[in-house]
Amino acid sequence: MAPKVSCNPLKLTSIVTYFQKSRVAHNIKDLEKHLPAVASINGMQVKDYLQSLSDENKINVEKIGSGNWYWSFASQEKKTAQKAFDDAQSAHDKASAVNEDLKLKLADAQARRADEEDMLDSGGESREELIATKAELEGVMKLLQKELAAYSDDDPTELERKTRETAGFKAEAGQYTDEIESMDGWLKSKVPDEEQMKKLRELMYGDELDVEEGMLRELV
Repeated sequence: MAPKVSCNPLKLTSIVTYFQKSRVAHNIKDLEKHLPAVASINGMQVKDYLQSLSDENKINVEKIGSGNWYWSFASQEKKTAQKAFDDAQSAHDKASAVNEDLKLKLADAQARRADEEDMLDSGGESREELIATKAELEGVMKLLQKELAAYSDDDPTELERKTRETAGFKAEAGQYTDEIESMDGWLKSKVPDEEQMKKLRELMYGDELDVEEGMLRELV
């Protein structure tokens, strides 16, 4: 229960000092008799001051028999302060560990981002994007070839337009192929081990790998 009056910090300190110097437990009647003179407070304020000190763990309160007994020992206050310090130190250590972990994760993320940016700067697009674009273009070329076959006997003008369009797509696909091969050369300079490079090409090119040549399959 909160005290009914605002307690003066200096008077609270004087009460704690009185408890610690007495080195005994006091009942409420004893305290109501002595504390007004000790702390210069009104007798009606004694319980409020005791409640405030109890709430702040500055004194101990224990019900014994029919009444409460109050005490405070200097050694106990030292233990309380030490415990508070130990708890604070433990919290600080945990916070420091979390901080270091976050720093490592941030550094790792920044390093990975820098690697990705280097790859993008060297080729404009990532290997995955280039391979996906190449596959998409080749798929479009196959569809166009089927359409050309259907139109070849009926519309010579449409056939000529489709032929030019197909040639454009093929040239664009060839350009992407050149970029992929350029990136392959850059990657090879970073991975001098031939066996490791072979595994990387198998992973990157998949079905588009020319097994005999060990390189990207030529466009047909």
